[in-house]
Amino acid sequence: MDHPTILLNGAIFLFVCLSVLCAHLVWSNNKLVEKRKLKTRLLSISAGGKHGKDKLNLYQKKVFSKAGVLEAFFLSLPRLSRLDRLLLRSGRPISATNFILSSLLLGVVGVTIGFYLHRSAATGLVLGGIFLLVPLLWLRSLEQKSLAKFQSQLPEALDLLSRALRSGHALSSGLEMIAEEMSDPLGGEFQAVVDEISLGLTLNEALENLCSRVPSSDLRFLTISILVQKETGGNIAEILDNISRLIRERVKFKRHVSTLTAEGKVSGVILVLLPIVLFSIIYFLNYNYISMLWIEPDGQKLLAGGIVMMILGVMMIRRIIRIEM
Repeated sequence: MDHPTILLNGAIFLFVCLSVLCAHLVWSNNKLVEKRKLKTRLLSISAGGKHGKDKLNLYQKKVFSKAGVLEAFFLSLPRLSRLDRLLLRSGRPISATNFILSSLLLGVVGVTIGFYLHRSAATGLVLGGIFLLVPLLWLRSLEQKSLAKFQSQLPEALDLLSRALRSGHALSSGLEMIAEEMSDPLGGEFQAVVDEISLGLTLNEALENLCSRVPSSDLRFLTISILVQKETGGNIAEILDNISRLIRERVKFKRHVSTLTAEGKVSGVILVLLPIVLFSIIYFLNYNYISMLWIEPDGQKLLAGGIVMMILGVMMIRRIIRIEM
């Protein structure tokens, strides 16, 4: 039995094993709503930040005690804070274990397809690597959408907090109102703040953890304003109104800039994808013709030059359409 056949059989075996494991984890995740809530809060703890880890670990052990044996094992694995943040911002009910297994599963599918189409280990590994990165790229795209939605929700949340403070509510009660009234992702992030305060963290620590979870300069301004007001006093409701008005003006200006630079972005995407699509089509239709690019020395020079020119073109287009705000 030759090596490609052995690798193909091994890829199929891994595909079947990972499929069964992913199916079991998805079934267990969807079995009870309460379990999904516990796992979401565990992700919030892992993605939280640098403050209150000892107190949050006590709640983490409580989560383990309510989970099954297999679930407790996967939940107790070392957490990747960056991955947990991505999963929280994506708004998708998937655990870090499911995501990693799904990525490996797609990688195995890519390797299998590469072996089946070309019977080449190099093609299988390259295609497997591309398939392996697809879930991460999809998650990053969802993260950007979630951050944009969070930014658009922030002025409304500030108005709600300002009205709550003017009506006589305490700051902690105002944060609870935001967590209850606002939808995700902003409502979920402030719910994590309320949970951390309930677990014994100070308001300063909970807000610092919030800023570490959500990379937003406007949120940082809000946090600084609240903390300064607690130290020095002042009309916090008026400060919140000013911040809300500033955020709305910035969002309006950013949308206007996006409209003006949309043509450049589309042109850049087309110029980047066009040679890649043509290369893929010729690769599958006439391999002997396209293979000269990496077999012949002159072809290798042309291929390297084309890649370098594409990278330089992308960098130039990005600098043209990027506007610092």
